[in-house]
Amino acid sequence: MEISVSDQGQGISEEEHRKLFTDFGRTGVRPTGGEKSTGLGLAIVKRLVEAHGGHVGVESKAGVGSKFFFTLPIQRPAPLASASVSA
Repeated sequence: MEISVSDQGQGISEEEHRKLFTDFGRTGVRPTGGEKSTGLGLAIVKRLVEAHGGHVGVESKAGVGSKFFFTLPIQRPAPLASASVSA
């Protein structure tokens, strides 16, 4: 299963992609709405997703926008054993 979020914002250059998922990683892209950042959010997301066997990534180009996504494996639940009732 893949979940993604896309925008049409200012985008992030390929040279800065490697910084995105690291502890305290920040890029040269400036927030458009005055948001503050610790540089930890995406690093935490990466750890959580990978702990569940998934993958996290980004597709982005400066001036075009960004798509952040993560994938998680889907496992079908084991069938319930039928219970027999004795009277």
